[in-house]
Amino acid sequence: MNILPINKIILASFAFAFTNFKKILEMSVIPVAISIPFLTIFPDMLEIIQSVYAGEKVVDIQMPENMMIYLLLFSYGYLSLSINVYRLVVLGADSVSSFVPVLDFNKIIRFIALTLFVGLATMIPVMITGVAFLQLIMYFLILPLTLNFINISIGLPSKYNWGLSFPTQVNLFFLQVILPSIVGMLFSALISSVGMPIALEWVVKVIVFYWTLINLALCYQLIVKQGANS
Repeated sequence: MNILPINKIILASFAFAFTNFKKILEMSVIPVAISIPFLTIFPDMLEIIQSVYAGEKVVDIQMPENMMIYLLLFSYGYLSLSINVYRLVVLGADSVSSFVPVLDFNKIIRFIALTLFVGLATMIPVMITGVAFLQLIMYFLILPLTLNFINISIGLPSKYNWGLSFPTQVNLFFLQVILPSIVGMLFSALISSVGMPIALEWVVKVIVFYWTLINLALCYQLIVKQGANS
């Protein structure tokens, strides 16, 4: 049985984002502000990574001495914003403070640990075999565990068996991975072919980022509700 209707969730995600637009912007101020130093060097890092993967000579780009600090600030901004968006969707506007970042040490550590686990579980098989497609397969297999990002955000213990049916997991994978990737690639190709400003591509990426957070939280609500009724 599938409990994640794709069309309804997409519409609900955009409706939620539109309704809570002001609150989401307010919550983003501090995380975005502390992420700016890292974002300014991110294009150079991408260029170096692309050179490495392409087997080309690594471009001679001087990274700032404080790069690790920039990365830590960006990581904290990302997790703080993610936690607050998840709380906003699941618990409502009263559960988050617009201009106060997440200061709960337990949540921060658990969120980082789960992020590292997901990253390593999807990347190590690729690094060992060199087969990039394995990353998608591994992400599909561990995808239910990403629902624990919401459990962490709202102060619940992590759950390791979500009991999702295959159709439900497929739809969750489509909503969280396939659809955002397709949208990103389409807009990237369109912007390149038409000659639009590259800034527009980043605007689309930001919108997709927020949408995937809201989308996962809405899926979580449906899955938890179905579990409570079964």
